[in-house]
Amino acid sequence: MEFDISKYAKLAKIRLSEEERAKYQKDLEEILGHVDELKRVDTSKVEPMTGGTSLRNVFREDKESSDRAEFSPDFPVEENRLLKVPKVLDHGA
Repeated sequence: MEFDISKYAKLAKIRLSEEERAKYQKDLEEILGHVDELKRVDTSKVEPMTGGTSLRNVFREDKESSDRAEFSPDFPVEENRLLKVPKVLDHGA
């Protein structure tokens, strides 16, 4: 099965230079080659997995706390009974 990266670049409305087209074409062919290798692996005796880990979430009850001192080292600023945190995203950029 052959794939042409130019077709997918056109569908995605991405302009590629000739160097980029050659690089991405090579990358795509390598990825699909690995997929073909995986398709040839005999998994007939492998039991299907449903998760990959036996770890489970530990839930706690959400409750309002009036003991601000409990959180003050992590949240030193409070406004209208809400704990303020530093901004992590800048939407202006």
